[in-house]
Amino acid sequence: MNVPTPPRTGMPSGVMGKVVALNIAESLLTGRKTLNHKASMGKMGAACIISSGYGLRDGMAASMTVYPIVPDFEKYPQWGRDSSYTMGEPGLAGHWIKLVLHFLFIYKAKAKPFWWLIPE
Repeated sequence: MNVPTPPRTGMPSGVMGKVVALNIAESLLTGRKTLNHKASMGKMGAACIISSGYGLRDGMAASMTVYPIVPDFEKYPQWGRDSSYTMGEPGLAGHWIKLVLHFLFIYKAKAKPFWWLIPE
């Protein structure tokens, strides 16, 4: 049985928000109410980093990836997810990644030059 789960990270939320915006823009431009742009959480992965602490040497983080977001027990009978893409790990490296992502997301939110090159 597939049990849908809502996204718990900004990554899928950003993708879904972009799809909604594209559908609204296309609807306004063409006058047609079709949903040509789609995103399936059954085919989408997510990454999450939970960071704590301060500094480059004293921080700690738990990093995880999940694929697909919505479990598919027909394709992946044991866990509902692909175990080669679904993993978690604690450590300092995740803290560094979270720090870099923080600055990238602020840069993108301010729509600075080439902001669109930063992925969701």
